[in-house]
Amino acid sequence: MTRRRWALLAGALAVLAALALGAAAAWHFSSAVLVSDHSPWPAENQVEAISKDRIVLESTDESRRPGTYGIEWQGGRAIVGPIVNESDDTVTRRLREVDGYLAPKMEVAFNPAIWAGDPSADFGLPSRTVPVHGELGAMPAWLVPARGRTWAIVVHGINSTPETGLRVVPALHRNGLPTLLITYREDLGAPPSPDGFHHMGLTEWRDLGAAARYALAHGARHLVLVGYSMGGAIVTQFMERSPLAPKVAALVLDAPVLDWQAVLSFNATRMGFPSFLSKPVEWAIGARIDADWKSLEAIRHPEAFQLPILLFHGTEDDLVPISTSNDFAAELPHWVSYFRVPEAGHTEAWNVSPRLYEKRLEAFLRRVG
Repeated sequence: MTRRRWALLAGALAVLAALALGAAAAWHFSSAVLVSDHSPWPAENQVEAISKDRIVLESTDESRRPGTYGIEWQGGRAIVGPIVNESDDTVTRRLREVDGYLAPKMEVAFNPAIWAGDPSADFGLPSRTVPVHGELGAMPAWLVPARGRTWAIVVHGINSTPETGLRVVPALHRNGLPTLLITYREDLGAPPSPDGFHHMGLTEWRDLGAAARYALAHGARHLVLVGYSMGGAIVTQFMERSPLAPKVAALVLDAPVLDWQAVLSFNATRMGFPSFLSKPVEWAIGARIDADWKSLEAIRHPEAFQLPILLFHGTEDDLVPISTSNDFAAELPHWVSYFRVPEAGHTEAWNVSPRLYEKRLEAFLRRVG
């Protein structure tokens, strides 16, 4: 074989190897979207010192976040409040509700969900676990009764739990909304998907539909849907597809996934790759679940969102691009009340300023009746 042919063969093999590596990488990153992962939050913040109502943590991006958060470690959890002192190496915060043994040199994880348990344990509100029967079987949900005939249904994000929505339960209850904090397929305690994958809202909306039917069968006349992160995608798919959408009086969306392609492109850029390299990941996702990308871009379906919408998005969100919420609010200016929350990370708008968040939420609920 001539030198030229050897060179051509070597080049072809290099291209094939690069394509194979690219396909493998695309398949790997598609799993981050499609495959369930219920592992604990990573403990990456070291405790330097602790007293009765103060905790000193090493200075990290997480420990420097303003506001109130949960911290977790193996066998325990607590709540850390506002920062009271900072140095180059440490951050001192308020500390309360310590449950478990916590000492210096231990590693803790920050969790914006704050509370673990259930509404009765956390707030003293009457609540119970109820089965919501969907097409795949029974899915557990927390029901917090209240006096009203408009029910709230709270939908958490991917790989999360109903504890995400506990932050807004007191405000919803004060305004008389019975509240369902639901699970859906692939959640812990809920049935798996037939193929074992998340579907980015394309099938999960039917589980939200089952929760809507439960609420309507138990006294609800209207619904307020609350969606966090991928829960926002589930809510928007419900509004586009469900015959029960006319029963919805309002939406509350917090860092919602309104365009999955934009999310993939944004995360590729954050990882240091050109945005176009998200296309192979889109291909891998489409090959595994037959994704309908047009349906998943909410802004393409403005007719489905002609109702009051309260929208929160943190300016420091590093998972879901705030530009998608900007565009959605601009497309629907007469319907969307939009709050960009400075310094808030992903689904952390409440954490940065709980009182202001709840004030805006309750004013919105009063306005929509």
